[in-house]
Amino acid sequence: MSDEELFAKIQKLIAEKLEIDESKITPAASFRGDLGADSLDTYELVYAIEEELGVQIPDDKANEFETVGDALNFIKSAQA
Repeated sequence: MSDEELFAKIQKLIAEKLEIDESKITPAASFRGDLGADSLDTYELVYAIEEELGVQIPDDKANEFETVGDALNFIKSAQA
């Protein structure tokens, strides 16, 4: 899967879970500050990403995700 395809999948998942427009979701966007996600939203997003992409994201790693780019980078390394 290319970086663009991965980002598009993540972008769609985030938009659906947070009920926001996909255009607001960029790699630099902060989950809490820019996208308005709280801790429950973040947990649900991690679960949805795990289900959709078949990756395991340990809780300690998920707690380190500040931006969409952080999550993308972890997923790319987990799939490599």
